[in-house]
Amino acid sequence: MVDTATEPAAAAPPARPRRLDARVPAVLGLYLLASLALNHRVVGHLGSASTGRIQSDAGLFTWWLGWASFSLTHGLNPLYSTWMNYPAGVNAMWNTAVPVLGMLFAPVTLAFGALVAYNVAMILGPVASGFALLLAARPYVPRLWPRAVAGLAYGFSPFMVAHAAVGHLNLVWMVLPPALLAAVHAILLREQPRPLRAGVLLGVVFAGQTLLYTQTVALGAVALVVTAAVLAARWPGRARERARQVGLAAAGCAVTYAVLCAYPLYLILAGPSRPRVPIREPGEYVTDLANLVVPTEVTWWRPFAPAAGQLRGYYGEQGGYLGIPLLAVLVLTMLLCRRPAVRVTASVGALLVLLSLGPHLVLLGRDTGVPGPWLVVSWLPLVHQAEPMRMQAFVALCVALLLAYWLDRLGGFRPAWVRAGCGVLTALALLSWLPSDALRTVPISVPAAFTGDALRPGDVVESYPAATGAWETGGAALQWQAAAGMRYRLTSGYFIGSDAARPLLLESPPSAFRQGVTALARGGPPPEPAAARDGLRRSGVTVVAVAGPAAGNPRVLGWTRLVTGVRGEEADGAWLFRLPR
Repeated sequence: MVDTATEPAAAAPPARPRRLDARVPAVLGLYLLASLALNHRVVGHLGSASTGRIQSDAGLFTWWLGWASFSLTHGLNPLYSTWMNYPAGVNAMWNTAVPVLGMLFAPVTLAFGALVAYNVAMILGPVASGFALLLAARPYVPRLWPRAVAGLAYGFSPFMVAHAAVGHLNLVWMVLPPALLAAVHAILLREQPRPLRAGVLLGVVFAGQTLLYTQTVALGAVALVVTAAVLAARWPGRARERARQVGLAAAGCAVTYAVLCAYPLYLILAGPSRPRVPIREPGEYVTDLANLVVPTEVTWWRPFAPAAGQLRGYYGEQGGYLGIPLLAVLVLTMLLCRRPAVRVTASVGALLVLLSLGPHLVLLGRDTGVPGPWLVVSWLPLVHQAEPMRMQAFVALCVALLLAYWLDRLGGFRPAWVRAGCGVLTALALLSWLPSDALRTVPISVPAAFTGDALRPGDVVESYPAATGAWETGGAALQWQAAAGMRYRLTSGYFIGSDAARPLLLESPPSAFRQGVTALARGGPPPEPAAARDGLRRSGVTVVAVAGPAAGNPRVLGWTRLVTGVRGEEADGAWLFRLPR
């Protein structure tokens, strides 16, 4: 009735086959088709719309992709920029700058623009993540089709789709968890003839992830330690035998990482404009316990729909859904697939779920006060700045790997009715993770005033609307600047940083000019122009740009003329006021 194949405790997983299956390109094509279907609304509008509902985040990633190619072609520092938040600038290592993706997609950016590069990267992120798992799981599950399904489940898991829905480019490129899965096999599970080399390669992987998103590095290190602890508890004798091997690999990883990331680490730990206080409360973005069985709008099948509105956080951070059918499959996997690897994977996944719950258990948005194991690791450097919920990326990896084990054994179950029943349950579990048609786009229109000849290289622009964290409009100024090829600097910005007076900034403080325009646009009394005029001069502003609804407001334009001392020029719905020298 049950597949009774067992795995000796002392036996390592099979060695990695050398030849790549010829069917792998077909699987990669399947992943790409799935991503194109998920992002179908933006496929025909790569240069005129951005995927993701939060326009400010989409604008921010578009800007950083544009900055990466601009800095590379102009010999500038890609990890620190004064083209945003001028003159203070922005520390890229404290922001979602994704410089690795910026360099990878630089040819697309230079040929078609940063907006196209952003949309293409958003489409390819789930493909790369799923394909990475397909390759990394090969030593654990040699057969291709179970790994192919596992890669599809991981690349398009609720975690990935939730972050895709809000345009989080850094979190749809989740290739680190599969890379760590490969490292576990190479360093912890089998005899490694060259542990130092394996550690060096792992250090390169961590360094690459540091230039993609530092928070995932911290969470990945925690997940790797949890995995090592579970393996040591499961096979203490082998842990003692491999202690020297693991130590050499760890030393190679640490030294390589320190060398490759010396400057990024300086920017993180002691660089300019870094935040000097915690960015957010550790309990703000955690996995709501109910989210494990209550899906959100990003999944096609949504039981318990009314309860979704009570979950902690917003839909972009509610990707912890597992679902009752999938949980049933996971339980059956542990009961029927008698392999130590299954138990280890399930144990690691369960511990990571507990960590993702945060410092205190939250149920349907209510803090129960019950402490969680996150309190044990929350004091670690960088980890204390991470959102516990994002540990769910590693949970999704464990779930996908368990699913691969289950599918690999499914055909061997006896009798036939048991196999058929398990097959039906498996189909229900996979359907419960099927993404909904939830990915929206935001149309992007760039006024010709920002891309024409009126703005010159070296200009410093005070724009209204400014770059802010406002979800609906905050990224427009950044997208306009990226569309202009970074021709000018921008005094405003949406970023994580600080200044001399404020230990934490999430956007540029509003200037006197912007405060005045906001007041006038809302029908308030005319402000005093002297403070705005002095502020523009101190910031080195050469051009004031008024766009959007404010460009049609006579009171706003009249006051701006009074501040700048010039009449201004109109171009495509925007007004440019070049300040006299």
